[in-house]
Amino acid sequence: MKLPSLPEQPKNPHRPDDVLPSPIPTPLQTYDVQNLQNQITFTDASLLPRVMRIVKITIAPNSATNEYRHQAVLYAQGVHIAVEWFARQRYDQLTCNGLVTIAYKGIKPISIDGHLQIIRLCRLDRPDMSYNLFETAPPDWFINKDILTRAIQAWEMLDDKNQHLLNAICFEGDFFKRFCTGPSSVGHHHSYLNGNLEHTLEVTDFITNSIQQYKTANLQLALIYGWLHDIGKADEYQPCKTVDREFKLTPSAYLHGHKLNGLHLVIKAQARHVPLYPEKTFDHLRHLLEPHPNSTTPDTRKPQMLEHLIVQQADAASAAANVYAAAHRPGCSFGIAPQSGQGNGANFRYE
Repeated sequence: MKLPSLPEQPKNPHRPDDVLPSPIPTPLQTYDVQNLQNQITFTDASLLPRVMRIVKITIAPNSATNEYRHQAVLYAQGVHIAVEWFARQRYDQLTCNGLVTIAYKGIKPISIDGHLQIIRLCRLDRPDMSYNLFETAPPDWFINKDILTRAIQAWEMLDDKNQHLLNAICFEGDFFKRFCTGPSSVGHHHSYLNGNLEHTLEVTDFITNSIQQYKTANLQLALIYGWLHDIGKADEYQPCKTVDREFKLTPSAYLHGHKLNGLHLVIKAQARHVPLYPEKTFDHLRHLLEPHPNSTTPDTRKPQMLEHLIVQQADAASAAANVYAAAHRPGCSFGIAPQSGQGNGANFRYE
C-alpha cells in the first residue's frame, strides 16, 4: 500500500528556527533499519496506519518531572516512524514485536527531534481482519524481500473469516516472527531463514494455480489449510549455531511434533478470537489438520477430503523442488544426479 505524498512539516513552535529536527531519534540510534531512511514525519494523523508493530522501545525515568519518557520505533505498510510520550507510570506491557494503535494529540501532532508526540501507545487487545498481518512485518526479518511481498499478496487471497483466523493465530508477536523467520526443516527442504514461510507460499501458489481443475474443491478451505499445514513449525525449531546446521528441534517438537502443535494453536486461536468462524467449516479444517498416522487408530480418521489431497500434493512438490534445486548441477539432470565413487555425477542433461 503506497501512502500519498505529504505536505511539509510546519515549524515547531517549541524549537528555534536554526535547529533542524534530528532524522534519527537520539535514544534509538542503536536501532538501524537502513538508517531509518524510510522514516516519514507525518503532519496528519489520518495518514498513519491504524495498526503498527513495535520494533524498538525504550523507557527512561525523568527525575525532574517524576515521569517516564517512552520512545518507540514503529513499522507498518512500508514506513518506520518514531513516537514519544511521557507518563507517570511505565508502560511495561508494550514489548518489541507487539501490535499497537496510537492515541494522538490532535489530528496534526507535533514532531520533536524526529519523534511524533503522542498521548500513548495502546496495545492491540484482539486481532481482526482490518489489517494485513504481513504489512506489519519489518523488512529486516527477511533475507529476500520478495518473500514479504508475496506473503502480503497471498494474505489478500483469503476471505474475511480466514484473514481473521490467520491474524488470530499469529497475534502474539514473537510467534509471528518465528513463523516468518524459521526454517521448514533442520537439514532437508527449506532449511534456512524464512524457509517455512517460503514453503508455505509455494504451497498456496500451487493451490491457487491448480484448484480450478477440481470442480468440487473449496478454494478458501484449501488455502487456509495450505497456510496452516506447517504453522506448528514456528515452535518446532530453535537457532543452533553449530558447524553443520543453523537450527535444531525444540523439546515441544521432539515430544509432540508440528502437526499436533499446529492443531492446538488453531483451536486455541479460534476459541479465543474468532468464535463466529462457521462451525462446519471449522470441523473440516480440524479434520485436515489432524495428524494422520500410517496405521489406523480408533482416535483418528484417515483423510477423507479432496482439499487434503490437493495440499499434500502441493506440499510434496514444494519440498521436492527445493531439494532438487539445491542438488542440481549445471549439465546434469533436473533432479539429484547419481554419484560415482569420486562424487562426480553422470551427465543426464535433458535435450
